[in-house]
Amino acid sequence: MNRSLTVARLHLNKWNTVVLTPLGILGIVMVVTIIIQIAILRATGMDANSPEYVEGARWNQAILWSLPGFLVYYGVQAVSTTYPFGLALGFTRRDYIAGTMIANMLHAVYITVLLLALLGLEFATNHWFVGAYVLDVNVVGAGDPLVLGVTAFLGVLFCLTVGGVFAAVWVRFGPKGPTILGLGLGLVLALSLLALAPQLGEIFGAITRGGLALAAVAIILVSLVGTWFAMRRASVR
Repeated sequence: MNRSLTVARLHLNKWNTVVLTPLGILGIVMVVTIIIQIAILRATGMDANSPEYVEGARWNQAILWSLPGFLVYYGVQAVSTTYPFGLALGFTRRDYIAGTMIANMLHAVYITVLLLALLGLEFATNHWFVGAYVLDVNVVGAGDPLVLGVTAFLGVLFCLTVGGVFAAVWVRFGPKGPTILGLGLGLVLALSLLALAPQLGEIFGAITRGGLALAAVAIILVSLVGTWFAMRRASVR
C-alpha cells in the first residue's frame, strides 16, 4: 500500500494542474454562464424569480460539459508520462495501477468538494445575486447536494479511467493502439444503435440516475481491467 501511495503522490505532484486548472475552467464557465443569463434577463425583461425563467434556466448544462475534455486529457497524460518513470523507480505494474486509481479517486473527491462548495455559494448568494443558475440545474440534481456529489465523483472518475485505458493502450501498442481502440469502440456503438434503433425511445425513457451510475461504475471497472491487461506486457519506453 505504501508503494501505491507513493505512485499516487507521483501523479499529484503537479498541484497547479490538479488543483488550479479545474478551478480555472469552472470559474470561466461560471462567469460566461452568468453573463449569458443576465443578457437573457435583460433581453426578455423577465423576472429572475418567475417560475418560467427558473424552469428554463435550470436546463442549462454548461457545468456538465465544462470538465470532461480536460479530465480525459489529464487521465491520458498522467499515465503516459509517469508510467516509464514509475517503473524506473522500481514500482511494479500492480503498484502503479493501484496508485493511479488512488490518485484518480483523490482528484474526484477534490472536484466533488469544489462543486458542492460552489453550490453552497450559489444558494447563499441567491444564485450569484442576479438569479443565475449554474449548479442548481436539472442535469446535476436541481440543487440536491447528494445527486451533485455522486454525479461529480463518478463523472470525474469515469473520465480519468477512460483516459487512462487509452494511455495504457498507447504505452503497450504505440500510437496505433488508441486509434484502433477508438475505432473499435465507435463501431460497436454504431452497431448497437443500429440494432436497438426501434427501441431507442423506450430505452431512453427508462433511463434513471441510478442506472446511469451503475453504467458509469461498470465502465470504470472495465477500464481498470483493460488498463491492467494493457500494462502487463507494456515495455518501459
